[in-house]
Amino acid sequence: MTAERAPAATHFRLTDGVLFGFGAELILLPTGLVTAAVLTRTLGPRGYGVFSVAATFITWLCLTTTTLLARAAVKFVSETDEWRPVATGVLRWRLAIGGAAALSVAAASTPIARLLGEPALAPYLAVFAVDLLLFNLARAHRDVLTGRGRFREVAAVSAARWTSRLVFIVALVYATGSVMGAVVGSVGATLVELIVARWREPIAFRGPSTVTRSMLWSVAAPLMIYGVSLQLYSRIDLFALSALSRSPVDAGLYAAAQNLAVAPGLFALAIGPLLLATLARLRRSGAEDQARRVGRNALRASIALVPLAAIVAGAAPEIVRVVFGASFVASGPLLALLFSGGVALAVMSVGVSIITAIDQQRIVSRLGLGLLTAAVVGHLVMIPRFGALGAAAVTTLCGAMGALAALALVHRKWGVHAYGTMTRAAVVALPAYWLAARVPAAGLVVLLLVLGVMTAGVAVAFVVLGELDADERRRWRAIWPLGAPAQAGPE
Repeated sequence: MTAERAPAATHFRLTDGVLFGFGAELILLPTGLVTAAVLTRTLGPRGYGVFSVAATFITWLCLTTTTLLARAAVKFVSETDEWRPVATGVLRWRLAIGGAAALSVAAASTPIARLLGEPALAPYLAVFAVDLLLFNLARAHRDVLTGRGRFREVAAVSAARWTSRLVFIVALVYATGSVMGAVVGSVGATLVELIVARWREPIAFRGPSTVTRSMLWSVAAPLMIYGVSLQLYSRIDLFALSALSRSPVDAGLYAAAQNLAVAPGLFALAIGPLLLATLARLRRSGAEDQARRVGRNALRASIALVPLAAIVAGAAPEIVRVVFGASFVASGPLLALLFSGGVALAVMSVGVSIITAIDQQRIVSRLGLGLLTAAVVGHLVMIPRFGALGAAAVTTLCGAMGALAALALVHRKWGVHAYGTMTRAAVVALPAYWLAARVPAAGLVVLLLVLGVMTAGVAVAFVVLGELDADERRRWRAIWPLGAPAQAGPE
């Protein structure tokens, strides 16, 4: 009986963690909208533009620097019982990387501001540079929490960051009426994230460390290449469109569509590290069959997002009209493509986590470089001819290729696949798109109601088509609502 319950318990602990993590990251959407509304009304177009450029640049650097060690840190921690020396090593490396990045940006703030075409950015970049150090330290603690399977704590840290960001920025902007108030508020939110993360998981700076240079070279280096490639890939479409498009309107329409297509990326952000930690811990404990089951279920969950992409694609013109107004209706086809591309990247993220967990990370680096190379070539060819639509098509096609490659690699290297789910997703996606494109949705409330009903319909359709076997249906009835702590395997 215990052996029977183990796979189900682990599966639902992972599900619990993904649901909490995804929900915590989704806090970004309402808090971001409220923050943007306050900033635009208080700072005006000029001030809001300056803050947005500075924040976008720093955010990209933060994500790029933390990507260097993120997956490797989770893998190192999850594969050992003696996690404290590993955590100390991870924290020290993050301190070195974040400190170097912060000092570099602070020292070069004026040249960077000129390079970005806005000399007024210099003082804001100098203050924002602190965020690079704080963000790296906070993510070190989050990686350790993830590696130890403490998924709910990771969600709590994310929730603390996004809620404090709203409070700090709004309060300081109202108090000062300045861009600097927004910058300081953003840095303050990252400080709160670090404090909460350190409270949840104190890590010693001093003491022995087991993270050696050989470990970094053999494990972290390929994952660094993949992470940096993916960060460049996620930004290259908008940058290339700004440089190559003949229409100055294209970039604005594309950015609007990107802002509405973030949900699949948040799902990937939630499930990727948690899955890697779960699989690594299961394999370390010798539960190979259980690990395969969890990996297959994660693949099924990500592939099940395909019909949701079809719903968004069908309703894209109405979604854009309701959120941004009639002047942005041309963003509808872009949203349809970019959301689909985001789902493809979510599937790829699951595949990459599985490949990393089975110690095939060198393949991951080649996958990232191939994805970035294909995107660069595609944008150079398509954007001059088709503008924003060409950029979105390249992004979606490259994402689909990456997802298929990751699925093929998982099957080849570990014998795990989800072909049945892929077939059901294709069967459900076609009528879902047809219905979403034809059901009128006048206004935000009606639109949300229609999307919610159709999403529930997709779930029912999967069950009717036999996605869940009898054992899985029994487990869902027995375990839901979730009551087990969100951990992955034994401590």
